[in-house]
Amino acid sequence: MNRMKTIRLLVLGGILLLMGWSCRKIEHYPPEPQVFYRSFIFRDSVDYLGNTILTGTLTFYFIDGDGDLGLPDIDSLLPADSTAANLFFTLYYVHNNNVIPADEEEVKTPLKYRIPYIKMTGRDKTMKGEIRVTFFYLNFPYDTIRYSFYVVDRAGHRSNTEETPFFVLPKD
Repeated sequence: MNRMKTIRLLVLGGILLLMGWSCRKIEHYPPEPQVFYRSFIFRDSVDYLGNTILTGTLTFYFIDGDGDLGLPDIDSLLPADSTAANLFFTLYYVHNNNVIPADEEEVKTPLKYRIPYIKMTGRDKTMKGEIRVTFFYLNFPYDTIRYSFYVVDRAGHRSNTEETPFFVLPKD
């Protein structure tokens, strides 16, 4: 008899705990995504041909209140433009103490990327996470750089623009 009472109390306690957790208050964020710079790490790496190459990995945190940050695969839902992007970088370099935006063709590395589609389920549509982007510096013409970046969600909301500090690229 005592054992049955204990089991009932445990089950009732478990149900109450689950109900309390499922009724937790949802934090609300604006529909415009937000990005926050976290880190940038340089590494020596090896390319597909076996050449040693300098890489830099930028890490940032994001929050999107309505959970519509990623883009679906190229299909009938999007325009025929297969270069559709939603993550944009601007590379700046220092020349004669002037900060100058670099041209994507000049640096021979892409500065526009595509965050993949993630379907949010449940009541809380808030999307939070960390994104890492790796840049390759092969025959790179600059020694002091920084990046600015932002994201755009599917509704066209543009995030804040975040910047990295200036970096001096390691010498060979």
